[in-house]
Amino acid sequence: MTKLPFELLQNEIDYVIRNNEFQDAFESYGLVKKWLDESGLVKNSSEYVQYNNYLMKLKFLSFNYLSNIGERLELLKNYFPLALEIEQFNLWEKLEIELISISDLDERDSFKEKIGESLEKCDEVLINRQKYINQEIPRKVSEWIKNFVVNLGLDKFDAVKKIEYLNNSQYLKILDTVDKNKVRVLLDIYEKLKISSRSPEGYENLVLMNIDGKSVIFNHGRLEEVSDIDKIKKVSALEGPASNDVLSDTPPSSVLTSKETLTISEKPKIIPRTTELEEILDSYSPASLEYKAISQEIMRLKKTEARKNAKR
Repeated sequence: MTKLPFELLQNEIDYVIRNNEFQDAFESYGLVKKWLDESGLVKNSSEYVQYNNYLMKLKFLSFNYLSNIGERLELLKNYFPLALEIEQFNLWEKLEIELISISDLDERDSFKEKIGESLEKCDEVLINRQKYINQEIPRKVSEWIKNFVVNLGLDKFDAVKKIEYLNNSQYLKILDTVDKNKVRVLLDIYEKLKISSRSPEGYENLVLMNIDGKSVIFNHGRLEEVSDIDKIKKVSALEGPASNDVLSDTPPSSVLTSKETLTISEKPKIIPRTTELEEILDSYSPASLEYKAISQEIMRLKKTEARKNAKR
């Protein structure tokens, strides 16, 4: 059987990242997997492992096209470090798309917990000790997470403690820039997974609002003024099909058009956006700008819904 040049596989990965062609990555993953299964290469041989690593990178790029939760969790548990080797690839963005596709926030938190458990069980090497002769440092993903927990606790990480850990950890001081960044990415993802989607900072959906004629985004508990029309379009696309109402009570359009690849459950429950925002509203002081903005958005959504009901 004709061998696939490694350069060809790397070029495909670069193409996907450069052009955001993640469906193309899914198609390539299927083709390369079929080739590897039929190649006759001995499993665990160095050549097979090298091909399989490229295959798993393509699988990470097509993360949102995989058929079920179990497949995604197994990928994270068995190959997480490979995702960090893909230049300009943001794994959290892929995870966040999956989370946003789950309308029920309790189910969303449950999925976060499962992702966290997969990382806690990941015994793949994150840091190669051969680069640090005679230095005792954590090697595996699971070992680094245990170190996070020892230093930062089991619950939501304290911001000050996190900064102190990143600046003063005896292990991080030893690492070079590339390896430090790997640990930072792992810490950032693990920290986000510990924050409930029912809290303002943990709520993944970007909410576009209009306050006093200005476009603002409610983003993880913060209000951000937006003047970039491209960013507004991006948020609108994430929130649902374009309409007179920027917000929609339906799941993101990517879920609706790709339900065969993004299925989280047989038939996900649809939670009205007003209900989600009302829960988040309780986290703010009535005197805060966030409280005012979210209250206005809830009123707007209710008026829109009332108009729709009146027309029926």
